[in-house]
Amino acid sequence: MSGSARLRRLGAELRRLREAANLTQAQLARTLGRSQVSLVHWEHGRTRIGKSDLHMLLMELGASEDVRAELEKLRLDGRKKNWWSVFKLPEWLRPLVSFEADAAKIEAFEPILVPGLLQTESYSRVVHIAGPHATPPDKVDDRVKLRIERQRRLEGEDPLRFHAVIAEAALRLEVGGSAVMSEQLWHLVKLASAPNIRIQVLPSSVGAHSALSGNFAVLHFTDPKLDPPLGYADDSVGGHIIDDQADVEVLMSMFGELSRIALSEPESVDFIATVMREYAS
Repeated sequence: MSGSARLRRLGAELRRLREAANLTQAQLARTLGRSQVSLVHWEHGRTRIGKSDLHMLLMELGASEDVRAELEKLRLDGRKKNWWSVFKLPEWLRPLVSFEADAAKIEAFEPILVPGLLQTESYSRVVHIAGPHATPPDKVDDRVKLRIERQRRLEGEDPLRFHAVIAEAALRLEVGGSAVMSEQLWHLVKLASAPNIRIQVLPSSVGAHSALSGNFAVLHFTDPKLDPPLGYADDSVGGHIIDDQADVEVLMSMFGELSRIALSEPESVDFIATVMREYAS
């Protein structure tokens, strides 16, 4: 379990204990001498809780010694460095990489670019170079290496299940020239044969649709009761995790609609191959 996942699990337990004690966040915050905002961030796993704050909080909630020991372990484990720590990621990217490492399935919609987990190294490099405001020039190599490392989740004995709906515009946006695009589209064709990867193309002919506002992803975890799904969206200068379950439900509904109106998987592979041949001609 990654650091962010441990903090989220800790936060869920703190929320459960508070609700069992029939206390509001405001009431508990006043008792602890902390702001309600701090309680909100702790319960959502957005910020780390200190040892003394956790001790006072659990004492106030009447947690047993076993529970206190278990949650203190979660707190300590949440401080451990993960494999991606060497890349010195920006603050906005860390939660995505962390939760992605624990996800069992990801559903992603991309209107402009090929999804990061499906990008070739050449395509990824051009994308990072093209956005110096998000990726400083001296960080391009590290970000490309990180993306390639993240893709390892798609392999192995228990691979991540990945379902992507990619807009036709992403296939026709000539990132890096025809050679880079030909390689990238052939890569998609090959990946589509993997049992854990589903790729669908949303043709331009469908017209206006529910996700015109931009890209998004929904991350699903092995036990949705302990770890409910999370959403993620990004823009030109960063991204953010969406943990409000009403908003996540909207994203899930949107993805279901996009998948329904997109080409089937076999049709999508044929479509990608057709565009690839256009680049090669």
